[in-house]
Amino acid sequence: MTGGELLQTLLESFRASYDVERTCDINGDIYDAYASFNAASAKYVLVKRAELWRAECFEHVFFRVEKKMMEADTLDRFREQLITYIEPQMVRHGEKYPPKDHMYTYMTLISICEDGLSEEAAKKVRSFHYERNYKLTIRGYSEARILVFDLKNRRLLGNRAARELVKGYKKSGIF
Repeated sequence: MTGGELLQTLLESFRASYDVERTCDINGDIYDAYASFNAASAKYVLVKRAELWRAECFEHVFFRVEKKMMEADTLDRFREQLITYIEPQMVRHGEKYPPKDHMYTYMTLISICEDGLSEEAAKKVRSFHYERNYKLTIRGYSEARILVFDLKNRRLLGNRAARELVKGYKKSGIF
C-alpha cells in the first residue's frame, strides 16, 4: 500500500463524520488534507430555551504523506504551528479563551511515512506533549495528538494522547 492509497482510505473513513478538505496551508506549510469535526451536547427542561448545560467538542486533523524518511524537525515544525497558529486561531479564534461552552479540542497530526522515520523522530513522536487548559479547565482544554503510519516497517506510532487512536487503527485492519 502506498501513502496516497492509505491517505485515500483514511479520508473515506473520515468523510462520514468530518468536513474534509484536500489541501490545507498553515503559515506556508502545506498539508495533504485537513478534516474538522464538532459536536454539541446539551441538557434542557421541556423546551430548548430552558437549557441546563451545553458542551461543545472539536477536532482538527492534519494529514501529511511523507515520501522521504521523517525526521524530528517535522515535529518541531508542527509544534511551532500549534503555538503560533493552530491553537490561538483555530481553538480560541484569536480570543484569550475559547467560547463559553467549549469542552475540548483535539489537534491531530496524522503522518504517513513511506520511507519510515528516523529513531530520533520515533522517540519525539512517543514523547510529544502539548496540552493547554483554559481557566482551570472551566473553559475546557486543548490537546495535540500525533499518529504516524510507518509504511516501510509496517508499524504505527503515536504519542500518549493518541493511545486510543493507535489501538483503534490496529483493531480496524486499515493498517
